[in-house]
Amino acid sequence: MRGKDQFHESKVALALKADKNIGDKLTRLSPTPAAFRMLPILCASVIYAGAWFSSFPTQAADDNKQQLKSIQQNIAEKEKAVKQQQQQRSSLQDQLKAQEKIIAQASRSLRETQSELATLSANVTKLTASIKKLQSQENKHLKLLEHQLDMAFRLGKHTGIQVLLSGEESQRSERILAYFGYLNEARQKNIDKLNQTRTDLASEKKELEAAQNQQKAILVTQQQAQQQLESARIQRQKTLSSLESSLAKDQQQLSEMKANESRLRDQIAKAEREAKARAEREAREAAKLQAQMKAKEEQAKKKGTTYKYKPTESERSLIARTGGLGRGNGQAMWPVRGRTIHSFGETLQGELRWKGMVIAASEGSEVKAIADGRVLLADWLQGYGLVVVVEHGKGDMSLYGYNQSALVNVGAQVRAGQPIALVGNSGGQGQPALYFEIRRQGQAVNPLPWLGR
Repeated sequence: MRGKDQFHESKVALALKADKNIGDKLTRLSPTPAAFRMLPILCASVIYAGAWFSSFPTQAADDNKQQLKSIQQNIAEKEKAVKQQQQQRSSLQDQLKAQEKIIAQASRSLRETQSELATLSANVTKLTASIKKLQSQENKHLKLLEHQLDMAFRLGKHTGIQVLLSGEESQRSERILAYFGYLNEARQKNIDKLNQTRTDLASEKKELEAAQNQQKAILVTQQQAQQQLESARIQRQKTLSSLESSLAKDQQQLSEMKANESRLRDQIAKAEREAKARAEREAREAAKLQAQMKAKEEQAKKKGTTYKYKPTESERSLIARTGGLGRGNGQAMWPVRGRTIHSFGETLQGELRWKGMVIAASEGSEVKAIADGRVLLADWLQGYGLVVVVEHGKGDMSLYGYNQSALVNVGAQVRAGQPIALVGNSGGQGQPALYFEIRRQGQAVNPLPWLGR
């Protein structure tokens, strides 16, 4: 713009200089007709120069307006592109959620069919051994029957009636009659046993055939579940690649992490509100039970006797799941064994820090509850994948994320060491691992002091 102005100014200067030279010449000339003929030319030059110079501010303003309009159009296009990217990312997150839920269901189904298959295999092995034993008994009975028939043939063609009718009453004839009776009785028993063995054998073979058919059907189901799992994993990887390519850099990731944390907090708060009445009722019941136990023990102490109240299993479970986690002195078990790849308090990104720990483990490994409690939440959450939250009373809860599948439902009572999920990489993680948190009164605390060595 400055170059254009300089160009215009140089032209004006030249025009004015030319007009000055003409004026100087006119002053030196006498007033002749030729001089009067030059006067219109001079006036026109001056008017032209003035008009040209006066046009510069208007043109510069127009150029500035055009440039501003262009910048505004670029901003609008960028905003539109960002909005489209956000919509695409939101759609991909929904897609990832659906795919990882399919993976969770397929892996749970696969685990169940594998368990059924193991039971059936054991049953088939047992039936095969039983059939082998029955076949051995059948062969034994056949050989004994064969021996009995051979003995009967060797005694001759005389039956017991024939011996009586022959008039022989000697001691030998009595022995033969007795032997015939014993032989017939033993042979009949052996035939009965043989028939029973064959009946049992047919029944066992029929049961074995049914078990084998069921085994084949379960194998087909298992293959279908495996194929569905692999297909869902492939689709998940594609979605994940698209999602990663659409994500902006550090600041956007930071914003998303903060949003994920906020969503998790809101989801837990919502679940707590929904379970508040039940939790308060159980806390009152546990307090009442403990007061009764203490009163009975004090009464026994006053009487000079020792008495220790033994709670029932349901009472023990009530006290355990409402008593909180207590002080962190290594009393809880690890949710899964593996290498810790992120620790509590470690820098996550920017000012964000890890609020829990990430433990690398084999995909499909069992995730176990660290203490007794009740399942507060079992759902997919953005950034955390499939999450299971267990409340332990007194505002204490443990959180297990990145799971492949949940093995428990909301409201279920769980015991310490009970499998509640399977290790996975849901939520867009790059490797199988478990994300583990402990929260007290809604605030994340370092979980390591509670975990045993």
